[in-house]
Amino acid sequence: MKNQPTVRTGLTVGFGNNLFQFVYAKLLAEKIDAKIAILPPYGDYFGLECLDLLLDSVDNYEVIPVYNAPYAVSNDYPTIIISSEKEAHEHLQNPQKANYQLCGYFEDFTLYSNDLEKIKSWFFKVDKSRTSDAVLHLRLGDRLFIPATYDPRALLTFERYSKGLEELEFDTLYIVSDLPEWKNYSGDELLSLDYHTHLTQGAEKIKDKAADYTNELINKLSAKYKVEFYHEGLLKDFEFIRGFDKIMFGYSTFAWWAAALSDASRVGVFEPWRPMKEDKNKNLGKTNYPGWFGWR
Repeated sequence: MKNQPTVRTGLTVGFGNNLFQFVYAKLLAEKIDAKIAILPPYGDYFGLECLDLLLDSVDNYEVIPVYNAPYAVSNDYPTIIISSEKEAHEHLQNPQKANYQLCGYFEDFTLYSNDLEKIKSWFFKVDKSRTSDAVLHLRLGDRLFIPATYDPRALLTFERYSKGLEELEFDTLYIVSDLPEWKNYSGDELLSLDYHTHLTQGAEKIKDKAADYTNELINKLSAKYKVEFYHEGLLKDFEFIRGFDKIMFGYSTFAWWAAALSDASRVGVFEPWRPMKEDKNKNLGKTNYPGWFGWR
């Protein structure tokens, strides 16, 4: 009797990315009755604990170190490599009984449209407890020091956020952010914060620009809305967002999954997503799940 084939997925740094990688692997594995092997980017990777705590059941996946990666697949089957969304679609529609090596991001909302309720069932349910308020995920962090963040096509200004929020009716605006506090910052303070990844070379040169942008958002949002700030760490922030009926965010795979795994009736996403990436831009800003809308 042959062993089960294996779907092996390599995780990248970033929990939102990991959810796409895991969910696609699980969808494919279920179709061919395969095991799942997860290859983290480094030992003791923070994303693994978060994934494990979110899942509602014990899944047949194992975490493998780099040195064991070549031996994770079964010799009874050929191995197919998938590295693009196009290939991901093809094999999800017509899967083969084979080992699969996943080497992409799989950040295409249409891959999950037909299975969204099934995907939700894999994760612990969060009660939709905040129905009269809205939550805005304000992703800043290391992006403050990436020059492309300030490209006019993608710059998430207060005016843009406000235009999106006009589509929602709410009492209090809860803001979830990777900033540790809701206050004004100097450039040096922003440089000294802990980030999930290393800052890009030349971060020092744009620290004051980063501070001006951050402080303008904080001051204008506080002046226009009744704001409550929330920052409790990766997992708690994710679950907090899921509890809202009205969710809005810019371009963030973390927030995209928090919204997709929620029961929100209204979800606003920045439609252009990351236009500065041109042909590599994702279609996540055009997500057309029930209740979702794009803003720009």
